[in-house]
Amino acid sequence: MKRSDLRVEWEKRIANYMTSGLSASNWCAANEVSIHQFWYWKKKLKTTEDTSNTPSQWITLEMDETMTDSQSNIVVHVGHVALEVKQGFDPQLLVDVVRTLQSIC
Repeated sequence: MKRSDLRVEWEKRIANYMTSGLSASNWCAANEVSIHQFWYWKKKLKTTEDTSNTPSQWITLEMDETMTDSQSNIVVHVGHVALEVKQGFDPQLLVDVVRTLQSIC
């Protein structure tokens, strides 16, 4: 069986499990599937799903023109990470860093 066929097969199995209403162990026993393989594939498919289907979220940022230079820094939170962005930052570098953090957080 090709790797892509195996992936499709496990996507179908996981979908069947999700609609079955059974516990994972009962579903595996009923479908003659190893519980270890089940959890491996469930995690594998969730990981790829999370990284490929995550929509971007944008927020509106309003700046107070009365801010002084010492107040012009902003903090961006991505997952569990906080980035402090100072005046004169490289916008493309910030985009690259945020994308990288999104993929690992």
